[in-house]
Amino acid sequence: MNDKNGFLPFGDEFSPDKLRLARCAAGRSLADIGDLLAVTRQYAHKLEINAIPSSTQLKQLSDLLGVDERFFFTARRGSVDLEQCHFRSVRSSSQTLKKTVAAQVEMFELLVDELEKEVAFPPVSFKPYDGPTPTAGESERIAEKFRRDHGLGLGPISSMTKLAEKVGVLVVNLADVDERVDAFSLFNKRPLIVRSTAKSSPGRQRFDLAHELGHLVMHQGIETGCRHTEDQANQFASALLMPRASFASEFPSMRGRYLNWHALKELKLRWKVSFKALIYRGRALDLLTAEQAKSGFTHLSRKGFTKFEEYDDLLPLEAPMLVQRALDLLDYTSWKKVLVASGLTPEWVSGRYLLNIPVSPLRLVRTHSG
Repeated sequence: MNDKNGFLPFGDEFSPDKLRLARCAAGRSLADIGDLLAVTRQYAHKLEINAIPSSTQLKQLSDLLGVDERFFFTARRGSVDLEQCHFRSVRSSSQTLKKTVAAQVEMFELLVDELEKEVAFPPVSFKPYDGPTPTAGESERIAEKFRRDHGLGLGPISSMTKLAEKVGVLVVNLADVDERVDAFSLFNKRPLIVRSTAKSSPGRQRFDLAHELGHLVMHQGIETGCRHTEDQANQFASALLMPRASFASEFPSMRGRYLNWHALKELKLRWKVSFKALIYRGRALDLLTAEQAKSGFTHLSRKGFTKFEEYDDLLPLEAPMLVQRALDLLDYTSWKKVLVASGLTPEWVSGRYLLNIPVSPLRLVRTHSG
């Protein structure tokens, strides 16, 4: 309530759920909230149940959590449940970390909801697989069908990001996410693929996008994260990026006991994938023996190519464009309307999602002399 008149500053009812969402998205604990407000952790917990902050506390919460004060006075429209999310590095990600990322994505959906009132995004144009649990061979066929359905031919995909956006998937960058979360996807109101900027290898980013697209195509309504579903998504990604008919004909022969690394370099640059992905695909298609593939992986490890590989700097780093183009279409008045309705701040949108936001136009002021 207001410190002077005893009322909260906005007409709508304070939403404890929106406070919890903002706190999770900011990666803050209840203890952090208690320290900020100079109250106990127990009272901070009550604020997320049925207690009402004072106007001073409301301002403090807004500043700490990076949202507009109005954010706390609209109902939470729906949550992003962890069961809905296909996390790329599920085994190494803590529950707290995943909750933080899921909350940030839920807030991104608030922005998208408001943008869709102003701009029409492409319709979702892929059909989810609805058959039995796919085997390795079935994952391959599903990827091949995806290529046929979208007229991709048998050559390299020029941009995985543009392909995902073309079929109706929104791709979003998340800044400052722990590197244990490479990427993840979910199909809530519309399909999303979330990328962490912590991974800078272009080839591996493309594989991550193809992997997440595999989850969106094959695993709707299925909880993922086990070895089985991750293998299926990897098989889909490999087949999508490197179709067997054309890729197998280009894969270089061994040089005696050794891989032909010079030829693999050319293959890497042509198909825009990592050396690791090339070897993985070569083994899956029986172009390499298990021993030859192991030797290749060992070579990469000894060279220190675990996160960034040689020649990665020659591959283009892809960037999401669909949401940015939507923002570019807005005039400043429309943008302010979207921003206010979402309850986010310009700093949150530009800093967290790495988006360039509309700026207020300069006014031409004429001066008259005499």
